[in-house]
Amino acid sequence: MELVDIAKFCINPLLYVFLGSILFIFMKKQRSKIALLLIVYFYLISIPVTGYLFNKIWKIEDTFNPHKIYDAVVVLAGISNPDWHLDRDGLPHIPNDFFIANARTEKILAGIHLIKSGKAKLLLMGNAVYEKYERGIRKTYNESIFIMKIATEMGLRENQIKIYGDVKRTLDEATSLKQYRDHYPMKDFLFVANEIDMRRALAMLKKQGLHPDIFSVNKENMEITWKSFIPQIDGIMSTQECFYESVAYVGYYIKGDL
Repeated sequence: MELVDIAKFCINPLLYVFLGSILFIFMKKQRSKIALLLIVYFYLISIPVTGYLFNKIWKIEDTFNPHKIYDAVVVLAGISNPDWHLDRDGLPHIPNDFFIANARTEKILAGIHLIKSGKAKLLLMGNAVYEKYERGIRKTYNESIFIMKIATEMGLRENQIKIYGDVKRTLDEATSLKQYRDHYPMKDFLFVANEIDMRRALAMLKKQGLHPDIFSVNKENMEITWKSFIPQIDGIMSTQECFYESVAYVGYYIKGDL
């Protein structure tokens, strides 16, 4: 079982509510304490301010130098919605070049802007490959198609875009980027990722001897109000993302990948 599979199983914050409820049913003693712990835990994982505070502690400050012209801007892959495409693969009313964006699409928009504004010369990305088996049929989604489409439609020339290899996880990107730099030396490059992903991704790059300047997108700028302390679905989703980053970081650290 891959580390990512373990992480995905462990990051569901509601899993522990379920396990705690089972414990509550079978425990004859300390039921009031278990109930209190479940209430407190559920409250903390479901309020938006929990994820917000985690992001503020977890984030790394940008080192982007606006006065520097970078040889390349490297954008962390994962900028579209692969599940949407894989679930609809083969449907005649879905054009082959139609893509569904999500919040993570901001990464490539930032990268394209940095090229167009003259802050970097080349857009470098890995081709995120997603696979799904349905009734014995293997479906594959290659994100590079979307990368080329959006980048050229927004004004970049094809020679300003380079896909440096197929990747399935951030570790693949770090090793592939190291191999690319060994063949095509870059003096300075800028790395773009989501704010919550940056700590783990940058640690993997540094493990490969890569020390880029960084620029984070999807920064958490929530205005804290009384609604921030009310349980919400968005709060649970934010907590799940925090769980994922924590578990993934620890797991990769134990494996020696960062």
